[in-house]
Amino acid sequence: MERETSNGLEWASEDSRLSTRGDIIRWWEARRHTYNAAILAVGFVSFLLVMVAGSAAVKPGEDFEEPLAMLTGTVIYLVMANTCYTLGWAVDTVWFHGNPRKRLYKSGLILAVVLSALPGVWAVVAWLITVYTGRKLD
Repeated sequence: MERETSNGLEWASEDSRLSTRGDIIRWWEARRHTYNAAILAVGFVSFLLVMVAGSAAVKPGEDFEEPLAMLTGTVIYLVMANTCYTLGWAVDTVWFHGNPRKRLYKSGLILAVVLSALPGVWAVVAWLITVYTGRKLD
């Protein structure tokens, strides 16, 4: 069995083998906290960018994004992100080869981080457009 670190970022060596599907599930679950921490951190920064840059991009009294939609969307996004995470280890155990698919985990983590960053990126782009054109968005 691989050595586990407290931050969940240490990868098993490529030639290590876990003996059961349960070991694979435990390998994935040991990293769920790191996955959630990453998307929450990026999501928080993205949320702040939407609130600051997005608000600067629209006319006074307008919302860049509906606050209720942002709160509801955040909860739905977190549930869906964790559902997809669970599907990751489910797929990994269905095509069990004795070791976890580190690429699958890394790819899912990168995708989740990118998706978490998109609202903030869009808010910054919208703000830059208003700076460039000199006109606020409707």
